[in-house]
Parts: sequence; structure tokens; C-alpha cells
Amino acid sequence: MKLSTRADLAGAPGRARRPATPATRLVCWPALALLTLLPACAPAPAAPPAPPRAAPPAPPPSTLGEGQLGEYRSERFDLRLPLPDARGFRVEDGEGPWLVATHAASSTSLLVRTWRADGRASRAACEARARLWRDLPRPDRSLTAVERRIDAPEGFDTIVEIGVADAPPGAPIEGFAVAFGGSGRRCFAFIAETRAAGPSAERLVAERLAAVVEISLGGVRLEREVAPAIPREPLP
Repeated sequence: MKLSTRADLAGAPGRARRPATPATRLVCWPALALLTLLPACAPAPAAPPAPPRAAPPAPPPSTLGEGQLGEYRSERFDLRLPLPDARGFRVEDGEGPWLVATHAASSTSLLVRTWRADGRASRAACEARARLWRDLPRPDRSLTAVERRIDAPEGFDTIVEIGVADAPPGAPIEGFAVAFGGSGRRCFAFIAETRAAGPSAERLVAERLAAVVEISLGGVRLEREVAPAIPREPLP
């Protein structure tokens, strides 16, 4: 398992050092012959304190479209997942039942997995099983904006639904994209969630979801037709 990008991440700049407080200096005639005048020398007046530095402006919230495209390969789930701003994602693909990719700068997370179905893997059956394993966003409890069929992974019967969770005025906006697909005896699930607050919240949520749906979901690829042997979770 590895994460590859088109360019190396530049090193983060170091923390700037604060200037030291000037030490008190003796002001005397610079001549060795006048050493007898040293007792009469007075300390120089202290330099006035430097004005406080203005705090740098906060960086704008990430839209996921400004970073470099990369790809994560999961041997466990036998898939390749493109990621916008790949260096900003933290991917957890250990022993848990899902691949989890988190982009902290944009409050965006992805859940992805494939598995073998007991019988024919219809899209509806795959969604029902995934929802037994984990509490996932439900379009019927939100303001669904988009529902469409997508050929991802290739050959799967997949539908993606994009919506915004119902929230009171002034609360952060939470958006999601959920996709479930089936092909033969193999199931696929992709869930993206993001949130934003402030006057640009609606635009940010829309842009982030568009990026992960078009790049990550639209570009996901399975490397084998037969699903890898992923242990099944017991039913609740």
C-alpha cells in the first residue's frame, strides 16, 4: 500500500525566531587613555519595545481543488483510489472494515470498501448490507440535490446521491455523497462527507463534493474481477 503523487511536498517553513531583548550597553569614550572616566559612564537608555506583530490572516478553507492529484492503492480492497490534494489526506487502511481517508483542512472524509456478497450483488442488496455494518448518511433525511447513475467502478451498477443534511439556520452545513454498486458477486460502497461554516459554506461544500465525486468516485478502479478475501462483519 502506498500513496503516490505527481510532485514531492515542499518542506514546511521553520518557525521564525523572536528578536532578543537588547542588552544594556555602556557608552564611553573609545580611547584606552580615558579608562579613568569609566566610573562616570552611564548606561544607555533601553530601546523602545517593538510594536506587536499583527497575526497573519487565517488561510482560506480548502476546496480540495488546489492540491496535487495523487492515487492511493489498497491491496486489501484491491482498488486504486484517486485523491484530490493527495498529500492532504490521511489514509487508514489497516484491519478495520473500511478504508478511511480524512482531509483535515477541508473537514472532508471518505469511506470506501468492496466485499463479496453471499448471492448476486444487486445495488440494493449491497446498500442494505453496508447500512447494517455502519450508520451512513440517508438521503431520505436530507435535501437531496443530485441522484445519477455512474459507471464506477467500471462494470458496476452504481448510483450516487448527493445531498445536504437538514440543519437549523446559522448551523454549519454538512454535505454528503453516497454511492453503492454491485457487479456479479461483488459489492462496492463509497461515502463522502464534508462540512463548512460561514458565508461561503454552501459554495465550499458543493466544490468539495464535486471534487471527490468526479475525481475519487469517478476514477476508482478495481484491479481484479474477483473480490479479495475480506472478513465479513457479523450482523448486529
